[in-house]
Amino acid sequence: MLDPTHVAPVLWANGAGTTRELASASDSTGRILWRISLADLARDAPFSTFPGVDRLFTALGRVRLTIDGNPVDLDPGEQIRFPGEAAVSVSLLQPTQALNVMTRRDACSADVILRSARETATSNTVETVDLGEQAADVVVTTSETAEV
Repeated sequence: MLDPTHVAPVLWANGAGTTRELASASDSTGRILWRISLADLARDAPFSTFPGVDRLFTALGRVRLTIDGNPVDLDPGEQIRFPGEAAVSVSLLQPTQALNVMTRRDACSADVILRSARETATSNTVETVDLGEQAADVVVTTSETAEV
Protein backbone atom coordinates (compact mmCIF):
# COMPACT_ATOMS: atom_id res chain seq x y z
CA MET A 1 0.00 0.00 0.00
CA LEU A 2 1.34 3.42 -0.98
CA ASP A 3 1.54 5.85 1.95
CA PRO A 4 1.59 9.49 0.77
CA THR A 5 2.86 10.67 4.16
CA HIS A 6 6.23 9.07 3.35
CA VAL A 7 6.65 11.00 0.09
CA ALA A 8 7.93 14.58 0.04
CA PRO A 9 5.86 17.06 -1.98
CA VAL A 10 7.38 18.55 -5.14
CA LEU A 11 6.27 21.53 -7.21
CA TRP A 12 3.87 21.00 -10.10
CA ALA A 13 5.43 21.37 -13.54
CA ASN A 14 3.97 24.91 -13.69
CA GLY A 15 4.95 25.75 -10.09
CA ALA A 16 1.34 26.56 -9.05
CA GLY A 17 0.98 23.76 -6.48
CA THR A 18 2.59 20.63 -5.07
CA THR A 19 2.17 16.90 -5.61
CA ARG A 20 3.47 13.66 -4.19
CA GLU A 21 4.40 11.17 -6.93
CA LEU A 22 3.50 7.78 -5.50
CA ALA A 23 4.11 5.31 -8.34
CA SER A 24 4.74 5.16 -12.07
CA ALA A 25 5.66 2.79 -14.86
CA SER A 26 7.65 3.43 -18.03
CA ASP A 27 7.96 1.67 -21.36
CA SER A 28 11.23 0.26 -22.76
CA THR A 29 12.20 3.71 -24.08
CA GLY A 30 11.69 5.42 -20.72
CA ARG A 31 8.40 7.17 -21.61
CA ILE A 32 5.91 7.23 -18.76
CA LEU A 33 3.00 4.81 -19.27
CA TRP A 34 1.14 5.78 -16.10
CA ARG A 35 1.68 7.86 -12.97
CA ILE A 36 -0.18 8.05 -9.66
CA SER A 37 0.15 11.19 -7.56
CA LEU A 38 -1.58 12.96 -4.70
CA ALA A 39 -1.97 16.70 -5.30
CA ASP A 40 -2.01 19.14 -2.41
CA LEU A 41 -4.57 21.77 -3.43
CA ALA A 42 -3.86 24.78 -1.23
CA ARG A 43 -5.19 27.63 -3.39
CA ASP A 44 -6.93 28.40 -6.66
CA ALA A 45 -4.48 27.55 -9.44
CA PRO A 46 -4.10 26.48 -13.06
CA PHE A 47 -3.08 22.89 -13.78
CA SER A 48 -0.02 21.94 -15.80
CA THR A 49 -0.66 20.61 -19.29
CA PHE A 50 0.49 17.17 -20.41
CA PRO A 51 0.04 16.60 -24.17
CA GLY A 52 -0.72 12.99 -25.14
CA VAL A 53 -1.79 12.10 -21.61
CA ASP A 54 -5.25 11.40 -20.19
CA ARG A 55 -6.00 12.36 -16.61
CA LEU A 56 -8.34 10.82 -14.06
CA PHE A 57 -8.91 13.28 -11.20
CA THR A 58 -10.49 12.04 -7.96
CA ALA A 59 -11.51 14.82 -5.57
CA LEU A 60 -10.85 14.16 -1.88
CA GLY A 61 -12.61 17.39 -0.85
CA ARG A 62 -15.01 19.80 -2.56
CA VAL A 63 -13.48 21.47 -5.60
CA ARG A 64 -14.50 23.28 -8.74
CA LEU A 65 -12.54 22.48 -11.86
CA THR A 66 -12.87 24.64 -14.92
CA ILE A 67 -12.01 22.51 -17.96
CA ASP A 68 -11.68 24.39 -21.25
CA GLY A 69 -14.00 27.09 -19.85
CA ASN A 70 -16.63 24.67 -18.46
CA PRO A 71 -17.03 24.63 -14.65
CA VAL A 72 -17.51 21.25 -12.94
CA ASP A 73 -18.22 20.96 -9.21
CA LEU A 74 -16.93 17.80 -7.53
CA ASP A 75 -17.73 16.46 -4.08
CA PRO A 76 -15.35 14.18 -2.16
CA GLY A 77 -14.93 10.88 -4.01
CA GLU A 78 -16.25 12.15 -7.34
CA GLN A 79 -14.09 11.71 -10.42
CA ILE A 80 -13.65 13.32 -13.80
CA ARG A 81 -11.54 12.42 -16.83
CA PHE A 82 -9.99 15.01 -19.12
CA PRO A 83 -7.20 15.23 -21.69
CA GLY A 84 -3.84 16.49 -20.50
CA GLU A 85 -3.93 19.19 -23.20
CA ALA A 86 -7.06 20.80 -21.70
CA ALA A 87 -6.87 24.20 -20.01
CA VAL A 88 -7.80 23.31 -16.42
CA SER A 89 -7.88 25.33 -13.22
CA VAL A 90 -9.10 24.53 -9.72
CA SER A 91 -11.11 26.74 -7.35
CA LEU A 92 -11.35 25.85 -3.66
CA LEU A 93 -13.52 26.68 -0.69
CA GLN A 94 -10.74 25.30 1.53
CA PRO A 95 -7.45 23.42 1.03
CA THR A 96 -7.82 19.75 0.13
CA GLN A 97 -6.17 16.99 -1.87
CA ALA A 98 -6.91 15.04 -5.04
CA LEU A 99 -5.72 11.74 -6.41
CA ASN A 100 -4.44 12.16 -9.95
CA VAL A 101 -3.78 9.24 -12.30
CA MET A 102 -2.20 10.06 -15.64
CA THR A 103 -1.95 7.55 -18.49
CA ARG A 104 -0.25 7.83 -21.86
CA ARG A 105 -3.17 7.96 -24.27
CA ASP A 106 -1.90 5.47 -26.83
CA ALA A 107 -0.73 2.96 -24.21
CA CYS A 108 -3.16 2.49 -21.35
CA SER A 109 -6.11 3.71 -19.31
CA ALA A 110 -6.90 3.69 -15.60
CA ASP A 111 -9.74 3.43 -13.13
CA VAL A 112 -9.76 4.40 -9.46
CA ILE A 113 -12.00 2.55 -7.01
CA LEU A 114 -12.43 4.15 -3.59
CA ARG A 115 -13.24 1.77 -0.74
CA SER A 116 -13.10 1.54 3.02
CA ALA A 117 -9.58 0.79 4.23
CA ARG A 118 -11.01 -2.32 5.91
CA GLU A 119 -12.39 -3.79 2.67
CA THR A 120 -10.47 -6.16 0.43
CA ALA A 121 -8.57 -4.68 -2.50
CA THR A 122 -10.21 -4.66 -5.93
CA SER A 123 -9.06 -7.42 -8.27
CA ASN A 124 -6.48 -6.40 -10.89
CA THR A 125 -5.27 -3.51 -8.71
CA VAL A 126 -1.85 -2.21 -9.78
CA GLU A 127 -1.37 -0.02 -6.69
CA THR A 128 -3.40 0.93 -3.62
CA VAL A 129 -3.11 4.39 -2.05
CA ASP A 130 -3.63 4.79 1.70
CA LEU A 131 -6.02 7.72 2.22
CA GLY A 132 -6.58 7.13 5.93
CA GLU A 133 -10.08 5.72 6.46
CA GLN A 134 -10.32 5.08 2.73
CA ALA A 135 -8.11 3.35 0.21
CA ALA A 136 -7.90 4.01 -3.52
CA ASP A 137 -7.31 1.00 -5.74
CA VAL A 138 -5.79 1.96 -9.10
CA VAL A 139 -6.45 -0.44 -11.98
CA VAL A 140 -4.42 0.12 -15.16
CA THR A 141 -5.40 -1.51 -18.46
CA THR A 142 -2.70 -1.64 -21.12
CA SER A 143 -3.63 -1.25 -24.79
CA GLU A 144 -2.95 -4.24 -27.00
CA THR A 145 -0.93 -2.00 -29.33
CA ALA A 146 1.25 -0.47 -26.60
CA GLU A 147 4.99 -1.12 -26.64
CA VAL A 148 5.84 -1.88 -23.05
